[in-house]
Amino acid sequence: MKKESILVVEDEDIMRDSLVDWFSSEDHKVAAASDGDKELEGFNLEDYDVMIVDLKLPGRDGLSVLSEVRVKNPKVKVIIITAYPSIDTAVEAMRRGAVDYLAKPFELERLDTSIVRARDIQLATAPPVEMPIPVEVPPVEEEVASPCIWYQAEIVKKRMCTLGYQCNSGCVFHAGMMKKEKYNSDPRIAPFLEKLNALPGKNQCRYTMSGDISSRICPNLYLCEKCEFHQICQDEVDGQLAIKAARQKAKMKEMS
Repeated sequence: MKKESILVVEDEDIMRDSLVDWFSSEDHKVAAASDGDKELEGFNLEDYDVMIVDLKLPGRDGLSVLSEVRVKNPKVKVIIITAYPSIDTAVEAMRRGAVDYLAKPFELERLDTSIVRARDIQLATAPPVEMPIPVEVPPVEEEVASPCIWYQAEIVKKRMCTLGYQCNSGCVFHAGMMKKEKYNSDPRIAPFLEKLNALPGKNQCRYTMSGDISSRICPNLYLCEKCEFHQICQDEVDGQLAIKAARQKAKMKEMS
């Protein structure tokens, strides 16, 4: 496994020390913070390739930290871990750009798998055009000067990418353009869409491919019955079905 610069943000001492020891034993460069507020401010978030962030933290929660990290360091791989998993926080974490969401307890090897698979999803980009053609889509200014594929395809006037070309997995702008037939059927964007659709492939979680969530990497080779995330989703579905069945039973009782 490639050596990474890793920041662990975890308030539980035993868990934090275990993660630091695990990654240090593999010769990664590891730092740690015990909260999502004051202590985290002492770290330059742009220095890290990977962040392991607990969902519930003193100061700020993991989702808030995730949002800040994605702005300051769009290419960082963030994994959310939690002892209080739920379908809502899992979906929200993926929507904000996390590469995985793990329910505690989990095997530490799972973290290695998530990091490797996230690193493997890298999208090649085409050379930028010299004279983009303006359309009615408003320009969007971003911090990282990487030309958006829609800008490269001469379909929008000016837009820069801050997500490392993870268009299918986390870009709201890309999703909006794909919903408009006059844009997604434009032959100029076709080569870029082919690259996007060709590379992630079997690394994508089944819930990503079905459109239920924006992005998740599959670490289990589709052995969903062994997947904590799948179990979270299934538990939510089972709970909703149970509520529906109880309501129907109550309604039938009222009618009888």
